Amino acid sequence: MKKYSVLYFLLVGVIFASCTSVTPDYGQEAVLIHKPWIFGHGGVDATPVETGLAYTWPSTDYVIVNMLPQKYDETLDDVTSNDNTLLDFNTQIQLQVKDNKSAVLIANYGLNWYDNVVRERYRNTVRNYISKYGPFDLMSNREVLDSINQMVKDDIIAHIASVSEKSGELPVDVIDVLVGRAIPNDKQKEEMNLTAAATQAKRTEESRREMLIAKEAAERQRAIADKAYQMELGLTTDQFIQLRAWDIISQKEGANIDVMFNADGTNKMWNIRR
Repeated sequence: MKKYSVLYFLLVGVIFASCTSVTPDYGQEAVLIHKPWIFGHGGVDATPVETGLAYTWPSTDYVIVNMLPQKYDETLDDVTSNDNTLLDFNTQIQLQVKDNKSAVLIANYGLNWYDNVVRERYRNTVRNYISKYGPFDLMSNREVLDSINQMVKDDIIAHIASVSEKSGELPVDVIDVLVGRAIPNDKQKEEMNLTAAATQAKRTEESRREMLIAKEAAERQRAIADKAYQMELGLTTDQFIQLRAWDIISQKEGANIDVMFNADGTNKMWNIRR
């Protein structure tokens, strides 16, 4: 009898020594997956292990589920806008598993639930809404981008509800969606740079032309004013030119000025120094 007691305690000791410890950290839950060797039922344990320490049978596996909000980044290349411009986007969706629902999530959809159920729907939804807007709105209009974020979020919430109804609960909350500004690809950047250069050249040419027109108009107006002044004083053209020459001389203080009256009469070249 004593021999059997010793064997019993040895067997119990071996069993407990071979048990597996489960220690989820803060913000995590451990989902136990039973795989009995002989007796009992296998499958996902409905009660997850929260932060702390728990021991399981050697045949029991477990997976750790992060219960804090998780960000899933998705890069979308060559997304078509409403004018068929190809743009790139760095997008992000933030999801969170509902409290005490990690076991339900793993039982229904497995550890790769995001890739299996959410990822492609999210990517396609973002592409669909982007295609409704023009490239400049997608690159710079904050109201348009905020609107896209909200519409995508609403659609993914509806998608999760639909999946839950058809295939079992998908206990995940959509915390936020960030589509971000459009990023022109290399070809689009080159085209935009060429367009910007052409636009700037056009603006420069138009500005130069406007300056010439304004200068011409000012000169014409000055000529009209001079003619009116000459007529008012009753001066001949030569007399008026001489009057203007003296005006110039009076304005150039400290200057050495050569003034020529009547190009045909060289004796009328005066040098005036002040």
